[in-house]
Amino acid sequence: MQATVWRAPHAKGPVFGAVTLPGSKSLSARELLLGAISDTEASLTGVLYARDTDLMVQALRSLGAVIEPWPPVVDQPVQITPLTQLWSQSTSAVSPGGLRDNVPVTVDCGLAGTVMRFIPAVAVALGRAVRLVADTQANTRPMWPLLDALTQWGAHVEYESPDGRVFPCTIYPPVGRPAAEVTIDATASSQFISALLLAAPLLPDGCTVRSKTAALPSLPHIEMTLECLSQHGVTVAQSLSEEGKPFWHVAPGPVLGQDVLIEPDLSNAGPFLALAGIAGGRISIPTWPANTTQAGAAWLEILPRMGLHVEWNYGVLTVSSLGPLWPIDADFTAVGELVPTVAALAAFTPGTSRLRGLHHLRGHETDRLEALRTELTNVGIPCEITPEDDLVINGFSPSRLRDKDSESPPLLLHSYGDHRLATFAALLGLYYPVQIDDIGATSKTLPDFTKMWEHLLGAAS
Repeated sequence: MQATVWRAPHAKGPVFGAVTLPGSKSLSARELLLGAISDTEASLTGVLYARDTDLMVQALRSLGAVIEPWPPVVDQPVQITPLTQLWSQSTSAVSPGGLRDNVPVTVDCGLAGTVMRFIPAVAVALGRAVRLVADTQANTRPMWPLLDALTQWGAHVEYESPDGRVFPCTIYPPVGRPAAEVTIDATASSQFISALLLAAPLLPDGCTVRSKTAALPSLPHIEMTLECLSQHGVTVAQSLSEEGKPFWHVAPGPVLGQDVLIEPDLSNAGPFLALAGIAGGRISIPTWPANTTQAGAAWLEILPRMGLHVEWNYGVLTVSSLGPLWPIDADFTAVGELVPTVAALAAFTPGTSRLRGLHHLRGHETDRLEALRTELTNVGIPCEITPEDDLVINGFSPSRLRDKDSESPPLLLHSYGDHRLATFAALLGLYYPVQIDDIGATSKTLPDFTKMWEHLLGAAS
């Protein structure tokens, strides 16, 4: 995709408004996949249309699912005709693990973690061979533990690059019966666990998925996967080993087709809620769920700890500024995707904030930890990464920056092709003269970000 340079608008004063968010990327990816492997037709309302979900849909279509209309039409559910209905037309094509067709289907993963991790596991369970291609930057994202787990199932992986890169590669399914147990190191990404859990009911014996470690990052995403599986009638038993390491046993059986309403993306709410904290004012998000497994639910705990007033009434979450922000010292192991927004808040907070548990951020769309330090330093915010991979930020009150000339030459900040870093830079642009080298990175999960942002700030679109 061609990079789009964008001048981030300044805050002219307190901001008041409401933001309607598109559907959750994480839930959309899981429900699209589960709908495609269900036993009956399914429908999704509120599914996100963005680059990541488009890549997921194209991948599932390449495996044989019918997903229409796509792109989604306003007020019209997306209908999914699953793979299982197509198999029933030719029982000779079905093996214990799925189809015997070993002619590889090409899947473009882009930079989408859900596609590069979920699709290979499901393809192996279906008995399908897939050739994975991806953006160049995808080769920096962790994949080896998942590929190792797939080989434990009996899959075979062939790599095309002589220099040890993962992509492009072709994954062939097991020749015999897939193994009924795998052990995986998921310290780099919870998506490894989710990928195996989502595929496991398709295996003839189900599967027991064991973690090599007791501690795991981004636990809400695993809980989300378990909840989605439960809603589709899949039985999963979760336990701990004597050493305290979690494992899950997924029973084999059909995935029940469901009609699902996708929640709004609560992680994407972060930059808009932070806008009220940095510029002052009040921001409301309608249709905020009362109960959710999304990592973004943590905003209700994080924002009050930074001095903001948060209230939820009749499905509307409202965040209001009460004055200067407060520094925060907290562990973000479970909700690492929120860290770029918290780092932007900390940059405008008088005092020292310490964001802990960030090692796994090095394996996201980019090395987010190093990128945050680089861009904060570029605008003059003192910060450091500790040997433990904590991020320590010494912030300033916005009042110290109000005399900066918004017409002065802008600083060029980098998105690194990462949607979270693009919105992080937009928050810095509220009081620093900032240009972002590729605001198009937000199309990964929030294609209308610039229009929404400029509308709230009263900037020319």
